[in-house]
Amino acid sequence: MVLALWALWLFWLWQPERQVRLHTTHFLKNVERRNWTAARAMMADDFTDRWGHDKNSALEDARQVFSQFLFLTIENRHVYAVVYGQEGATDTTVKISGNGGPIPQLVMEKVNTLQKPFSFAWRRAGGGPWNWQLIHIDQAELNLEANGGF
Repeated sequence: MVLALWALWLFWLWQPERQVRLHTTHFLKNVERRNWTAARAMMADDFTDRWGHDKNSALEDARQVFSQFLFLTIENRHVYAVVYGQEGATDTTVKISGNGGPIPQLVMEKVNTLQKPFSFAWRRAGGGPWNWQLIHIDQAELNLEANGGF
């Protein structure tokens, strides 16, 4: 009986759409905790974003910006999730709160006033149903310059 319940729970947990939602939340939690090693591990080597970053430059710019926060909380709410074949995406609203100098204030003002959600695109990597990698981030309203500029 316990084995059957455990198998049902795993079946529920490993549904692709649920995994894409969970991976988005875990990625943002790693950014919030400034765990750049874990965030890097979740990103595909061919990661891109609409602001011209690759995996390394995105992490470096995020590290520079979020190091200015003394305290940081990133809340997210999934508006939509879809999986098509080996790829999936979430539209996720993101709210940032924290404490710090002028850069954190600017980041919070910019992100928290966005009307549209962020789009996180994922690709299944490897054989397990739990193995997804972030391949792209987009947010149509957010204008950023390379090297962490606004």
